[in-house]
Amino acid sequence: MSRVARPYMTGTAREVVGKLLLGEWLIFDHQWSHAGPDPALWREIVQEVCNREDVAVAFITIPRHDLTVVVNPACQPSFEQVRDSIDAMLHHRLTGRQIPSEVVAKTGSEDPLAADRARHRLRSR
Repeated sequence: MSRVARPYMTGTAREVVGKLLLGEWLIFDHQWSHAGPDPALWREIVQEVCNREDVAVAFITIPRHDLTVVVNPACQPSFEQVRDSIDAMLHHRLTGRQIPSEVVAKTGSEDPLAADRARHRLRSR
């Protein structure tokens, strides 16, 4: 799997919009609905925030895997990138490993202040 295939959790619909503006894509695992919104409600929330922020959004549901891929049609990922991301999601689902938060995924640390310390080290050099 490539670097883009390392999934992490995005917390809010506003974060989803931010990712879409950066040309990134997101995947919603329908199996998360037992602990949060169902896929239809999640889609409505994301659509509403995207409309409010004037960000184009497209939802691609993959029933075979119980996933929905969310992209900005103006900057769509390649088929291979989406396939790698789906494979990573399925791997996490199969192994039962939790998908980490963005901070943990990018810093490798469970400490929420690790990202701030890393930025500070970069500035002090």
